[in-house]
Amino acid sequence: YFYGTVDRVINIVVLIIYRTGYGGDFLGIGGTWNLNEEKSPDAEIVASGVFVGFIIYTGVQLLTFGFGTTKHKYELSDTIMNVVGTFMWVAVGGTALHYWHGYLAEHDFENITSERTAGLALGALCVINGALYLADSVLAFIHYTKYA
Repeated sequence: YFYGTVDRVINIVVLIIYRTGYGGDFLGIGGTWNLNEEKSPDAEIVASGVFVGFIIYTGVQLLTFGFGTTKHKYELSDTIMNVVGTFMWVAVGGTALHYWHGYLAEHDFENITSERTAGLALGALCVINGALYLADSVLAFIHYTKYA
């Protein structure tokens, strides 16, 4: 229950930064390996899917806890979703960290900008969320093997 709540809070913060982190405008995760180009639409589509998809998934999990059932914890699907979440969150976070670490603002050599800082925070929170999904994966696997 604790991991789901923390995942949900981090996911909401990530969505807010993702959508408004560029001075109130769309920040994005970047996703191009050539830092002179604009952000990659493919990476943004995947990131949006991860952010929205896993907020829905985590919300459904918390809702089932609210009804007093934990039967889903003994299902293999819970373990698989947590493993997928681990890889997806770390991949999106790594992409954001790579892009925003090398980002230079329009003002030539200004190294610290609000959008760069927001992008690095976004990437770090994604990796932290991936670590929480990893911990939940381990716990879900323990539950699955214990009661299967």
